[in-house]
Order: sequence, then C-alpha cells, then structure tokens
Amino acid sequence: MAIRTVGTDGDDRAIEFLVVPRNGEDGGGGVEPGGEAEEAHFAIHREHGQGWESARLTIDPLSGSVPIAAVEWAMEFAREYL
Repeated sequence: MAIRTVGTDGDDRAIEFLVVPRNGEDGGGGVEPGGEAEEAHFAIHREHGQGWESARLTIDPLSGSVPIAAVEWAMEFAREYL
C-alpha cells in the first residue's frame, strides 16, 4: 500500500490521506472478483485549541476499506507534522 497526503485545510486542523494499493495487493478484501483494488480516502481532524488526543477520523463513504496500518501511520504523521 502507498499512502499520500491529499491536502490540509490551511489551518493545521485537518489533513486528508489517500491509500492506494500497490500492484498485486488487494487491500484485504477491497477487490471485486476480476476487478482492481479500491483507493481509500480519509481525513484526520481536530477542533481549534484541542490536541491530537481528541482528533477524529472521517472516512469517505465511497471509499474502499481503510487498512488499520494506514490509519496508524496517518496519526503518527499528523502528530509529527501538524
């Protein structure tokens, strides 16, 4: 899987991520028979004046499944860079 940032809200309170399965990976069940793995789009966000301990995860309802490892990585990224 490859994870990349899609963008931020410009106020350092939200960051969006896109998870793209690499060739040969099915994302743990995110593939229809004869199809390709689905991309997963999600965001981590927090309120003004709040720490990342109260951050929330929002998953695009049209996304494929989001691997737990991707969420864990994204949380570490958000803590470090935002």
